[in-house]
Amino acid sequence: MLRLTFTPAEADALEHERFHHPHPHVRRKMEALWLKSQGLAHQDIARLAGVSGKTLRTYLQQYVEGGVAGLKELHPYLVR
Repeated sequence: MLRLTFTPAEADALEHERFHHPHPHVRRKMEALWLKSQGLAHQDIARLAGVSGKTLRTYLQQYVEGGVAGLKELHPYLVR
């Protein structure tokens, strides 16, 4: 299991982007990571965010590799 720590600034950025980013897919990623920053268990985060455990792990890995900016990246097959 990934153990992530979030600075207050990172948690604030996640909280803001989960409501204000223009793309709904990115908002979902931000929601999931914001829930993680609040200390929820992965099972609860996946349920509340409406994603599978595998998808949540992908989001977490994207955050580890690229931070909040990495979560904003959209792959061409996701952009509609």
